Amino acid sequence: MDLNKVMIIWRATNNLQVKTIESSWTSVVNFTVATNRKFKNKEGNVLEDAEYHRCVAYGKWAEVLAKYLNKGKRIYIEGRLRTRKRQDSEGKDKFSTEIIVDNFIFLDPKGQGGDDHVLDAAEPVVPADDDEDVPF
Repeated sequence: MDLNKVMIIWRATNNLQVKTIESSWTSVVNFTVATNRKFKNKEGNVLEDAEYHRCVAYGKWAEVLAKYLNKGKRIYIEGRLRTRKRQDSEGKDKFSTEIIVDNFIFLDPKGQGGDDHVLDAAEPVVPADDDEDVPF
């Protein structure tokens, strides 16, 4: 059995904007998140390192994230890694790895980090098929 699973907690660094894939009329949102780690170097100094992650959400997930995930809000994301290959103008291969969002949980209590968010539990939220080619 294979496993491709990513779990990440971060704070939104900007507001998100939904776009539409015209060939399928599917909603998509692309965003970058940063995670930080602290460590000590050889001299015992505490340093911090940031890692940046590209994320993509489709369908209803894209719409919900863009509507309720405001700058400063904390969120837990589950997803999977996808690496895509394209060629630049010189014909060289370029690779881009991103997290495809499968599930998420807003971590801030209502009223903190932006507007309140309320999801209708009776309405199923199912991500769209992500096999569409999304431009970089």
